[in-house]
Amino acid sequence: MVIGQFIEAERAGEADDPAMDAELERMTTPGAGGMLLVPLREDGTDRGVPPEDYQAIMRVVAGAAEPVKAGQVSDALGRGTLPGQVEAVRAKLKRLAERGWLHRTPAGRYAPLTGHRA
Repeated sequence: MVIGQFIEAERAGEADDPAMDAELERMTTPGAGGMLLVPLREDGTDRGVPPEDYQAIMRVVAGAAEPVKAGQVSDALGRGTLPGQVEAVRAKLKRLAERGWLHRTPAGRYAPLTGHRA
């Protein structure tokens, strides 16, 4: 839909409109318009691809001796262990697991993928 709007604006000679530039910037910013901040992991993908806060979470998980809970990761990052503090970390852990960057155990703990320890 947005692409169609840009094509129409170009046809109408309004492609240089500052409002259109602002909208294009908004739509191409990671996390905007449905873009994934944490991309799907593929073989050979550099661990530096996700944003820094996700990389910090992966470092904590990779440095643990055994699978960790979200509260442990939150505490290790200095974010606290109150439910509101842990839930933000839990959401990021789930995203990393869903996209193949971490392994989620059936017990809800998180571990690095086999062979991917820091």
